Amino acid sequence: MNFKITIITRWLCLVLCCCLSLSAWAQTAVIKGKVVDKKGEPVIGASVAVIGTSIGTITDIDGAFTLNKVPDKAKVKVSYVGYDARTVNVSGQKFLNITLSENEKMLDEVVVVGYGVMRKSDLTGAVSSVKATESLKQMPVSDLSTALQGRLAGVSIVEQSGQPGSNSVIRVRGVNSFEADTGPLIVIDGFIGGDFNSLNPADIESVEVLKDASATAVYGSRGANGVILITTKNPEKGKVQVTYNGFVNMKTPYKLPEVLSAGEFARLANDYGREYFGAQGVEKVFYSDEQIAEFDQGLRGYDYLHNIFRDVSIEHNHDISISGGSEKTQFLVSGNFNDNRGIVQNSRSTRVNYRTKVDTKILKWLKAGVNIWGNYNETYGPRFSQYEGVLLQALGYPTTIEPKDENGNYNNMNLNSPQYNPMGHIWEIDKGGFNSSTHLQGYIDVTLWKGLSFKMLQGGTFANNLSTQTCGADSYEAYKNANQTSATATSTQNINWINSNILSYVQEFNENHRINATLLLEQQYNNNRTNYSNGKYIVSEKIGADNTGMADVVTGNTSRNVSTLLSYMARVNYVLMNRYMFTASFRRDGSSRLAKGNEWENFASGAVAWDMKQENFLKYVDPIDRFKLRFGYGETGNQAVALYSAFAKFGNVRDGYNKLGYKVTSLGNRNLKWERTSQFNLGLDMGFLNNRLTFEIDLYHKLSKDVLLKVNTPVITGFGSELRNAGKILNKGIEVTIGADPFVGPTFSWNTKLVLSSNRCTIEELNFIDNDYFTMSGYEEAYFRNIKGERISSMWGYFYEGVWKSYEMQNAPKEAEPGSYKYKNLDNDPEGLINEKDCGIIGNGSPKFNWGWTNTLTYKDFDFSLFVVGFHGFDIYNHTRSALLSVGGSIAPNPEFYNRWTPENEETGIAGFVKNPNKKTSTQFVEKGDFVKVKSITLGYTLPKKILKSCHINNFRIYASLQNPFLFTGYSGIDPEVTLRKPLASGVDYGYYPNGRNYLIGINFGF
Repeated sequence: MNFKITIITRWLCLVLCCCLSLSAWAQTAVIKGKVVDKKGEPVIGASVAVIGTSIGTITDIDGAFTLNKVPDKAKVKVSYVGYDARTVNVSGQKFLNITLSENEKMLDEVVVVGYGVMRKSDLTGAVSSVKATESLKQMPVSDLSTALQGRLAGVSIVEQSGQPGSNSVIRVRGVNSFEADTGPLIVIDGFIGGDFNSLNPADIESVEVLKDASATAVYGSRGANGVILITTKNPEKGKVQVTYNGFVNMKTPYKLPEVLSAGEFARLANDYGREYFGAQGVEKVFYSDEQIAEFDQGLRGYDYLHNIFRDVSIEHNHDISISGGSEKTQFLVSGNFNDNRGIVQNSRSTRVNYRTKVDTKILKWLKAGVNIWGNYNETYGPRFSQYEGVLLQALGYPTTIEPKDENGNYNNMNLNSPQYNPMGHIWEIDKGGFNSSTHLQGYIDVTLWKGLSFKMLQGGTFANNLSTQTCGADSYEAYKNANQTSATATSTQNINWINSNILSYVQEFNENHRINATLLLEQQYNNNRTNYSNGKYIVSEKIGADNTGMADVVTGNTSRNVSTLLSYMARVNYVLMNRYMFTASFRRDGSSRLAKGNEWENFASGAVAWDMKQENFLKYVDPIDRFKLRFGYGETGNQAVALYSAFAKFGNVRDGYNKLGYKVTSLGNRNLKWERTSQFNLGLDMGFLNNRLTFEIDLYHKLSKDVLLKVNTPVITGFGSELRNAGKILNKGIEVTIGADPFVGPTFSWNTKLVLSSNRCTIEELNFIDNDYFTMSGYEEAYFRNIKGERISSMWGYFYEGVWKSYEMQNAPKEAEPGSYKYKNLDNDPEGLINEKDCGIIGNGSPKFNWGWTNTLTYKDFDFSLFVVGFHGFDIYNHTRSALLSVGGSIAPNPEFYNRWTPENEETGIAGFVKNPNKKTSTQFVEKGDFVKVKSITLGYTLPKKILKSCHINNFRIYASLQNPFLFTGYSGIDPEVTLRKPLASGVDYGYYPNGRNYLIGINFGF
């Protein structure tokens, strides 16, 4: 009986609900309205939906909307990316005025992707992003790439030099090529090409890095090395706003190696003369007791190492921007001036950046704008690398010899042979250059229909570079070339035009379907011209490179390179029920860089994502806010190979009578193809506790094939090598980003972020070569061998086993003597002969993983940040140490010689002053390069607004920052970071310009 009553009750309730529903739906009306932001600007494309129904639409270019058949007591929900959603009761209203408020947290979730923007929640690819303003606040610098180090997963940024004006080395997910460029493509406000130095750092709003192929495939033949998208700040309407930021940076050398004083070196030199030359029957005494006494008293001698560095160098940086405008037109004008004196004497750079941006709304459906930016940069400094670099020379030159004699002439002599005086590298340099560039960009943006828009961008770059060098009678170049003076001037002019036509369709249907589609037609033209002039035996050093024609022998040449690229691209992103995402793209590129038949290539990608948080099994699990799985695959290319590599080249030649002739200078290969990279990516995004704890994890497998390589050609051709598609390179790794807000409160907050990246790069194939390895030319490259099946940057040499002792000579090879270096006999030669067969991999210069840790704390009006980076799992070949242990015509003032082999000190690892030390490239000079560096500690204070209000100042902040204060490493050299500069020769210390310790004080304010 009870069961029947229950059934009847349920049926009655159902019938009653239906009746009420029909009654309610019978009372419908047409509702109109307008959606605006807090400034009264229309919100175009906002989603307007009646809750619980399929009724919905989006706002037009005026922010207006119309809803038909809306029930009288219905609720309307309005949402748009970057704004808080709002629900409004209809309650008989016929017109709804709805104002949306910006959601700062949601705005951070909108990211720039190639040729458009997208909600981060809709992303299916691997994209890392960072707000430039926050990075500069935590680490104020004049080059934004420095501040981005360690903040982006999968992106390796290395400060390769402390020299003013130098660029950081940036790589995304490893190295993909042997011969072509390995750096990422940089896109500034949609304009392809450029670098961080061409922009004022304070002008940059955000930086996005596209890492996997599903994200980079829209850039086709230029996407293999990753893509960095830089978005600059937009002008804001309203009254004119002026902002200023400036700092003064006092720099000091971080740490310097120990060298012997003049007195210490004099005694060591006499030991050297007695032991080394005495063994040859010509014992020498270089310094008398009287001279040594003068050295000890400081009356004579010179500290070259400390004198090539400044005690304190000054950098000052100033940014100013002016922004404002009316309802229809807004403008922004900014400028930057940076003067940077390096920690090395006579090194300096001066840079000026400028930018003007204007946006205007011509009609309701038509917008246009112009963006002009540029820079002028001058650099000046001594040679600071390779064997003749000033640091190596200063470390190895006798501290007993002063720079000049009593007549003012350089002392170009060491203990026993000629050697150029290191201070000549500082005092006699006349080497510098300048570069300037102007970037012009204009656009029109037309709204064709609801959600459908067309945008055309037209841009051009005009760049000029000039490098000059005058080598006078006292210069190093004249010294090594039999007193031949010279002057050189090289200028380069570059013109680059690009036209992009973008058709976009963005639409949302009933909150269950969302589409973002893009079509592209793009054209690019590049014209590069180089002029070179050299004069030998110049008439006047003062004129020098200003007129190279005033010389006895004048040579010169010019060259011109032209390339074009035509591209088509289509991309679609579809989201179903806010939980299933799909992205597909296709691009076709045609390039003039390759021969007919290979100039066109297609690049496609696809990716899917699943937001499991939207499923019922996770939707109501409160601690979990985000749980999204991503998977993608795609192919990209690398066309950054030298122009005309597919074609034979001609050049001139002259005989002994200066008669002109012509010859083929290199073979062409019309079968050359673009390098192609295919990549799989698996990602997981998680958020917990109201997203106060977040995780982003990506695994990738990236295979580059048809990699270009110079291979040997038959002798009959008359050429040594030609370029072929001959290799494969595999990069695979993992990236993890962990973010947390442990404390969030009105007076105190703490945000922390840890970024970890691990990449392994191996050579999978090497074709068309005689062996399973190849070597490359260059000072650093001489220490490496690129071997099939091994990681790149594999060091090759002998295995050091110490020093031969007197009691071991019965087992020593013929060339050995007591006190000479001892190496492992790998091939077990019966006579102990050490040769190439005893070589092997002795180290690797590529870090296995790197990380960055950022901490930002605020307490009331104070802010504090700490930034730390680390690189691990790599070796450094310390060429500097090797050079300073050389024994021959002279020796260096090296304290390590105190522990050299002598008959009384046989238990040592340092060879003695013997006739043939037999020093080789070996594990003796391979050291662990792992380091942890505190990059910056910054403390700031912002004055309360109630104090500033009476002065009509919007904000005022003062800060102090300490950069590179601490370095934790077991490496014995100056700075392990600067050794990570070359893709195939990473991890060699050749006496590079080290980074210094910086002490900054700055202010920023606006009114």
